[in-house]
Amino acid sequence: MKRVLIPTDFTVESLQLIEYAILNFPKTKLDIILVYGLRLPDTRWGLTHFSAIREINKLTTETYAKAKNVFVREHSDTIKDLRFELFTGLNSFAFQNFSEQLGVKDAIVPRGKFLNYNGSKCFDPTRFIKKNMEKVIEIPLETTVEHQEARFSISSLLNL
Repeated sequence: MKRVLIPTDFTVESLQLIEYAILNFPKTKLDIILVYGLRLPDTRWGLTHFSAIREINKLTTETYAKAKNVFVREHSDTIKDLRFELFTGLNSFAFQNFSEQLGVKDAIVPRGKFLNYNGSKCFDPTRFIKKNMEKVIEIPLETTVEHQEARFSISSLLNL
């Protein structure tokens, strides 16, 4: 069995990376860990009431959950386990500890800017994965659906 780390932004398009994991490790049972970067709350109250499961449930849309479940059923002969983990660290040392605790050495990541992380609390863990994992396979992906910016974001106001 091979444990593989894959970044996700909780969009259906990001599930393509799982398919590439299956193609890159043929005839191997996979334990897939989908990782999402999230900054911890900066208040004591926020930290004491923080729940990783609750955050993952907030991020998971019905469309994403259905697509993930269909994908897992179709590849049940290859996917032994598929789970989510939040990376809440701030640096490479934290990520090294994170990956060590998970017991993962392989990763599949998109080449270039594919994943979309909107919001001040989230970030793309891909740079930590590329820098700290033993074996990283970069996949060129193209999205068919454009990620839309927030309607009233500061960046959209500056581009006027």
